[in-house]
Amino acid sequence: MEFHSYYGTFKERARKQDLDFLKETISDQLVVREIRQDEVIDYSYEDSIEGWKQAFGHFQDKDMTWIYTDHCLTELKENEWLASFWVSIELEGELLGSSNLFFNTYKKEKDTWQLVRTYIEAGVETPESAKVNIR
Repeated sequence: MEFHSYYGTFKERARKQDLDFLKETISDQLVVREIRQDEVIDYSYEDSIEGWKQAFGHFQDKDMTWIYTDHCLTELKENEWLASFWVSIELEGELLGSSNLFFNTYKKEKDTWQLVRTYIEAGVETPESAKVNIR
């Protein structure tokens, strides 16, 4: 599968809260750095999966939609791409005021795309561009 198709699948499966897909497609060597209100948090695969699990559980019985606003896709080298995008949340019909800005690096290993690195600016003001992506 070429990267653009995989990336579309990754966003859609995450949007559908498919934890099994994420477990398969996130590298067990994942490196993550998150900045939230000047606090720096580093974590790994296990922490990432637990975070997804908690987020899915938190929103399980709510009318919630993940809104992806793509910014840029950059081929870093053969079989390695950087995707920068916003994730905003529409909850019970209202767009939340804060979003997360992601810089994800995906690498094709053994014919499978894997998320290998993530940098997140969390809890920042929702960009105007996200507002045009609401249903």
